Parts: sequence; structure tokens; C-alpha cells
Amino acid sequence: MTDVQKAPYSKRIFAFLCDIIIAAILTAGLYLLMSSILNVDSYNEKYQQIIHRYEEEYGVSFSETAKMTREEYYKLSEQERSVYEAAVAAANADEEANAAIRTSYAISFSIFAAGIVISALLLEFLIPAFTGDGRTPGKLLFGLGVMRTGCTQISRPVLFVRGVVGKGTLEAALPAAVIVTSFSGVTGVFGLILLAVFAIAELVTLIKSRGSLLLHDVLADTVVVDWASQRIFKTEAERDEYEKKAAESSAAYDPYKGTTVNVDLPENK
Repeated sequence: MTDVQKAPYSKRIFAFLCDIIIAAILTAGLYLLMSSILNVDSYNEKYQQIIHRYEEEYGVSFSETAKMTREEYYKLSEQERSVYEAAVAAANADEEANAAIRTSYAISFSIFAAGIVISALLLEFLIPAFTGDGRTPGKLLFGLGVMRTGCTQISRPVLFVRGVVGKGTLEAALPAAVIVTSFSGVTGVFGLILLAVFAIAELVTLIKSRGSLLLHDVLADTVVVDWASQRIFKTEAERDEYEKKAAESSAAYDPYKGTTVNVDLPENK
């Protein structure tokens, strides 16, 4: 069987960081562009206008009162607290304000998740598919490659499953969306539980593979290898032919004469 030349952890970490930086820049750019196109700011402005109207009507400042400590708040007169609480209740009950802020959050979350998936599509699928060897910019920079666990080249469908479905969606977009919605109170405890399940699944996969595989690799049956030293075959038939000839060459070796019968082996890559 052909040996798998697994990539060193240091190179994998630096390649990952390189790809993350590029993905973050792309995601931020896409977020700004799509926010502008979908006019997300108009919903926020509408919400602020409604809130400002209640501030003027009740003679309060929501932002200033929110900065107060508990002790400072209770130093206000009973009438001041009563007016403030009435203003809060009125603002919270305003359907137009609630609709505006819900729409703003929904569009923002959708754009954020879409930006991550699109970045993954570009970095983990389109660029590797264009280069023809399945390597991201980070992997190209640090001399790493991706192949199937059987030492064969990664195909475009497998590349899509690994990069877009595995990395972009399961390992990036969904956890990011869960984090944002959890801390904003949308999914709450359920979101944190779901996030813990993601983390445990990733950790178990890493431990079982002795640190060589993550969920996206398991999903696509791939492994990250050292590009310079790894022999990668175009097809399983080519790999089988190579191993057959390698076995014949080994069997033809005469330990007494120190000679080997010549057997031509296929070229690498």
C-alpha cells in the first residue's frame, strides 16, 4: 500500500490561518456590499426614529438610563422611574419598531451566513477546482495538498462536499450563526447546546484520527498531505497498477546478488 505523507501540524496551522484571514476579508467585503444592496440601515434608522419619538413623548433617554447602575437607577424619584418604565413598555409594544428590528437582525444574520458560505465556495472550491489540484491559497503557500484517503486525486464533487458543505456550512456558517443568535437572545440555551455538540463532534473526530482529520475530511474521505513528498494517483486503477509493479520489483530482488529486475513504475502526479 502507498504510504500517506501526512502534513506537519505547524504547516497545517499556518495554512489554516492564512485561509481564515482571506476568508474574513472576503466575508466582511460581501457583508458590506450585500448590506448596502439590501439597505439594512433603513430598518435600523426606522427603529431609531420610533425609539426617539417615545423618548421625546415621555421626556426620557433610553441610552443614558441604560448606562446607569442599579443603585443609580433607584436614586431616581418614583415618578421618574414610573415615566421611564412606561416609555419602555410603550416602545416594546410598538409593532412597527419590533418588525423593523426583527427584519434588520434577520437580514444581517442571513447576509453573514451567506458571506461565509460564498467565501468558502470561492476559497475551498472554485480556486482549488481552477488550479486542478484541490489546494487553497494557504495550502499552496505552505506546500500542502489534499487527496482521497486511497491516495487518489480529489474530484470536483468531493471538493465541493469537503469545502462548501463541510467547511463552509457545517464548520463555519452554522456555528457562527448559532453564536450570534445565542448571544442576541434568539436561540438562547438551545443555541449553546447545539454549539457544544458541534465542538464535541469535531474533537472526537480529531482524537479518533490521531489529529489528522476533521469533520470535513471524514465527510469527504480526504486527508491533508505534504505535497512535495506525497505520491498522488489520478485513478484507483493507476494506483493499483503502481502497487502491483512495486510488489513485482520487490519480489524480483535477489538478496544474494544485490540486484533487482528492472520494473518500470508510473510517474508521480
